[in-house]
Amino acid sequence: MSITEERPARRDPAPRKRKTARRTLVSGLRRAAGLGWPVALALALCLSALAVDAWAARRSDRSPAANRALVDKARTGAVVADVSAKVARIFTYSYTDPAATERAANEALTGRAVGDYRELFGLVKQNAPVMKLALTTKVAKAGLIRLSRDGTAVLLVLLDQQATRGGRATGPPVAAQLIVTARDDHGWRISDLRAA
Repeated sequence: MSITEERPARRDPAPRKRKTARRTLVSGLRRAAGLGWPVALALALCLSALAVDAWAARRSDRSPAANRALVDKARTGAVVADVSAKVARIFTYSYTDPAATERAANEALTGRAVGDYRELFGLVKQNAPVMKLALTTKVAKAGLIRLSRDGTAVLLVLLDQQATRGGRATGPPVAAQLIVTARDDHGWRISDLRAA
């Protein structure tokens, strides 16, 4: 063998081991990535299901089926009777006994309705003794528009009101319409009164 001739170099076994190690690492990463997308998909499906469930709950609260007034006849009747009696009492007034109306209002009203009623009642209380005014209110008809699961009722109440001055009628009965919102707070309490 001459100096110019070279023997074919032997391959070192170490590079093979390095290649095998790289292949193992790459295939391990591929497997991990392969496991990751099903987990991500499952998580995405779970989150989507929760979002759809929340959306359906909100939608069902606004749906006709969520209106308990349509499906609970006994409770509907009780709400209408109770709120109607309270509306009639708080809008019936006599200059000889203003305290009776104030007591009825204190028992029946809550929230925003208290301030609105006091403002209205203040004017009546000022002028009624001078003019000897009395007002008798009767509920002609009342209907429950909405009764929710959280204990809120919305009613349409039709009133007949007769005013007297010094014991004599000032004219024919006057009709009025109210939208009344009430809350079940150990008995129905009126939280809002609006002209319909």
